[in-house]
Amino acid sequence: MIANVNEPDPNSKTENVLDLMIKRGEKSVLSFAFGLEMWDDFKQYITNGIDPNTPQKYKDIINGKHYEKDGKKCYWNGLIQEDTKESLLADYVYCEYHNDNVTQTVGVGEVAIDNKVGDRTSMIPKITKVWNRFITKLHDGVRSFPAGYTIEGNPYWIIKGCRDYYGIYPKHGEVSLMQFLFDNKDKYPLFDQNYRRFGEFRNEFGI
Repeated sequence: MIANVNEPDPNSKTENVLDLMIKRGEKSVLSFAFGLEMWDDFKQYITNGIDPNTPQKYKDIINGKHYEKDGKKCYWNGLIQEDTKESLLADYVYCEYHNDNVTQTVGVGEVAIDNKVGDRTSMIPKITKVWNRFITKLHDGVRSFPAGYTIEGNPYWIIKGCRDYYGIYPKHGEVSLMQFLFDNKDKYPLFDQNYRRFGEFRNEFGI
């Protein structure tokens, strides 16, 4: 929930800020997950809603998919869960919006924004909870904390006693977006499999 979003706003400032954050969030999160080449190909199908001509492989990313990996049943819930009205992108935008709007710049410096209703309290625990939910949906620790790096600077992990250059721990049941993409990488030839990070889980202090 975005505070004060339903208050009179004749210039639609809050709505415009949120629209911009949603667009930035889509690009930041999905270009990280896909790589720039796949993101450039994917985004044409979501410019004005979901294009009816969207390839099935991209519909699987948007709506979710059940599949098997090494004989184990797995499922990716999708970018959008219609039944619960949830989205990993919505979680990301929520965190970014509140992080940017904890204070406001005025002539005398940074001041707390007026909540209009209720007493002010720390939003860190709530933002941290939503952020960790976002990270779980995005990568859930996939490729986190490499065991070391090669001479060329490439990361590696130790999985089942062996050196692994993907950092994908065997997992079944509900999986993250990154796990889904790596499990099905043969269907996504534009998917960039190079190592990159987009944040980690945070503790109760938001660190």
